[in-house]
Amino acid sequence: MKNMRNITRFTYEFTSFQGWRVTLCRNQLHFTRYFPDKQYGGEAASFEAAVAVRNKVLAKLREYPGDPARAFAECRDAAPASLYPKGLRPGKGSAA
Repeated sequence: MKNMRNITRFTYEFTSFQGWRVTLCRNQLHFTRYFPDKQYGGEAASFEAAVAVRNKVLAKLREYPGDPARAFAECRDAAPASLYPKGLRPGKGSAA
């Protein structure tokens, strides 16, 4: 298995979320992103996406060693607009 540093698996029996979470902390600033299995098509694909984002964030932290806020902001700006796949986002006023 690949290096799992900064990556956590969520597989609770009674929850709607199953997937991976990437969390990094520098100078009391936090970067967190979730990778649901449903969105990425399975556990392996969501893990690969989590590893890719973690590596990108670490690269940005190396690029701006004294400014984690800038590194995290650039990675957040590159985030997809929604966690929902295109066409599956619940509309306003829905019960979901």
